[in-house]
Amino acid sequence: MKFLNRLKTILEGQYQRPSGLLGKYIGEKMVVQHEPETRWTLDLLNLNEEESVLELGCGAGYALKLLAKKSAVEEVVGMDLSKSIIGSAKRRNKDAIKRGKVKLVHGDVRDLPFEDQLFTKVMSIHSVYFWGELPRTIREMYRVLKPGGTIVITLCNGASEVSWGGVNKMIDEQLLPLIKESGLKNVLLKTGPRSRGYQTVAICAEK
Repeated sequence: MKFLNRLKTILEGQYQRPSGLLGKYIGEKMVVQHEPETRWTLDLLNLNEEESVLELGCGAGYALKLLAKKSAVEEVVGMDLSKSIIGSAKRRNKDAIKRGKVKLVHGDVRDLPFEDQLFTKVMSIHSVYFWGELPRTIREMYRVLKPGGTIVITLCNGASEVSWGGVNKMIDEQLLPLIKESGLKNVLLKTGPRSRGYQTVAICAEK
C-alpha cells in the first residue's frame, strides 16, 4: 500500500511538473489523450488576423504546433513550469522556432514575464488545476491581454456521467467570479467534447 501511495504521489507530481524521462513520457501521453479538447480549444479562440497567442502550461507543444500552421497567427508563445517538458516542445516545434513563429519560455503563471497588453489570445488546456494562486494568475492573464483580446481556459469537470464536485465548485466559486472581477466581460462556460469518457468545459471571456 505504501508503494502504491508513493507511486500515485510521483505520478501526480509528474502531471504537475514533468521531469526526466518519465516526465517526457507523460508529456507525449498527454498530447495523444488531449487531442480532441486541444483542437476544440483552438476553435474557441476564433482566430482572425495578426494574432499573438500565449499558451499557459504548453506541455509538449502540440497546440503550439497547430497554431504555428495557421496563417492568422503571427506569433505563438508557450510557457511551462517544467524545463523538461519545454525540451519536448522545442523538439516538436523546432522548424517554427527557427522561423521565429514559436517561442518557448520557462516560467510561473503567477508572474508572467511579459509586457502589458502583449497578446490577443491567452489560453490554457488542463493546467488550471495546478495554479497555486488563482487570483494572482487571473490578474496576470488580464494584464498581458490586449483590449478586445480573448482568454480560453479548458478543463474537465466530470467523467462517466459523474460530475466532479470539487472542480465544479472551483469553477463556480473561484474561476468565474475572479474572471468577472478582473474586468473581463462576456464570460461564458461552454461545454465541449467528451474525451476518454471525461467531460470537457471551457471558460471564455473577452477584455
